Amino acid sequence: MAGSHSDPLAHPEVRMGGALRYIAGFISTVALMGAALIVTMRHDMAYQSYVEMVGGLAFLALLSQAVLYYGLDISRAQIWKSVSLILTVPLFIITVGMTVWMFQSLDQRTMLQTTTFQQPTLLQ
Repeated sequence: MAGSHSDPLAHPEVRMGGALRYIAGFISTVALMGAALIVTMRHDMAYQSYVEMVGGLAFLALLSQAVLYYGLDISRAQIWKSVSLILTVPLFIITVGMTVWMFQSLDQRTMLQTTTFQQPTLLQ
């Protein structure tokens, strides 16, 4: 069980953060997501290149947030942060994947099949 701290600012995780890291994290995230927005506005890329570029920029933004905001590193003292992130990523991927699959097949599972409707003819 963790010991209590009389001064919250003396907690090791609070002391690890700093204004410079938060500002650098914010700037890097805005820059990378701005670059991703510019890429999405361009329409002269092949689909595969487009997906790789946007995915790579999103991954770099997430990596910069993990390092600068959350203090994720490979030190022995903060190994629990790395382990918790590593164990959370598969759950996130499964959740997003199942949601995409569910909505992709929703139309087939719930909507009525469209059929051609023939108007009745009047007898003469």
